[in-house]
Amino acid sequence: MKKLAYLVILTLCCSILPGLALADSDLAYDLGSRAATVAMDLLKFEPGDENILALTNAGHALIKGETTERALSGITNVTGLQNGNGNLFQVNRPNWKPLWFYFYNKKTGLAVYMEVDATTNSIKGEERKALDADKVFSQISLMMVDLDKMLARPDDANVTFNKKKFSGNEFSLIGLSNVWAKGASYDFMNAAAFHDHLCPGVTSGYMIIKYMEKNLPITNASETYIDIGSPNWCKEDAFQMIWDSTPGKNSEFVMALSAEDEAALKAKYGTRPAGIIIRWNDGAKKGTGIALGFDFDKVSDETRVTNWTGPSWAPKLVEDIGMMPMVDKTEDYITTLKEFPVDEANLTKLKTAGNNPYKVLGML
Repeated sequence: MKKLAYLVILTLCCSILPGLALADSDLAYDLGSRAATVAMDLLKFEPGDENILALTNAGHALIKGETTERALSGITNVTGLQNGNGNLFQVNRPNWKPLWFYFYNKKTGLAVYMEVDATTNSIKGEERKALDADKVFSQISLMMVDLDKMLARPDDANVTFNKKKFSGNEFSLIGLSNVWAKGASYDFMNAAAFHDHLCPGVTSGYMIIKYMEKNLPITNASETYIDIGSPNWCKEDAFQMIWDSTPGKNSEFVMALSAEDEAALKAKYGTRPAGIIIRWNDGAKKGTGIALGFDFDKVSDETRVTNWTGPSWAPKLVEDIGMMPMVDKTEDYITTLKEFPVDEANLTKLKTAGNNPYKVLGML
């Protein structure tokens, strides 16, 4: 009988404790659902509206030492937005940054940004739900972020940047919003969210990916791409997200290139060097490499940001949007400077710190 009683008590505890744990962990869920409710009111949309994008650092930010991914469920359950539908993305941020939520309506061009008030974290359940929104969130900003409309009224847009209406996230969130509205693909958005913002460097990385996959495609399971990132720029983060080429897996090696060597390569080949990509077959221990060039001068000219005279916050955003049609025309901007065979000895030389990979290849 004592054993039976013990089992009954144990069963009851097991059935009760998960509920208690769930209630305690529902802070993030409550914050996500509350942010979604505020956004629906301010942006005037109903659940399932295809014009809405949600961005957040939920899952990366910590509250009381706990991760905040439950906020994503709160957003989805209230709005219907979800990552699988390409309208809810986690923007990479360090875990010590405050939790924030951002919603964009591409039909109106308006966006609302909310940042969680730290004092909210210590308030329990029903009391928290009863708080007015301006007590839950330390900042609630409703701003115009459609780039064309911002450029038409730069004084209003200046307020967004100068007053940090999105707590310093202005460039990141406005760029991601506008390329999403222009139909950016899921993998592109994912790479930009991993990088934590969109910039011409990330777009150039995405274009290099498309160029390589067309000109030197992976053909079997033993192959992978190895990035010799010299010179390195934001393109490397696109390779990490889409190719899984990372330093930890020995498939990305980043090394600076001196200004003198970069200038010498540009003078010799007529375009900016953009690193070296190797298709490596780990089974055969051999591969093929391509030294690449990327014509940023042509990009800047065609997106009309060369000698820019408009507002100081705008040129990179203009270039970001202007580069979207270029993604399908990679050969117009990317050049193969040299194609070469690679064996283990050459690979070691190319990736070893202290070696200039272009000198290893005889290009300098």
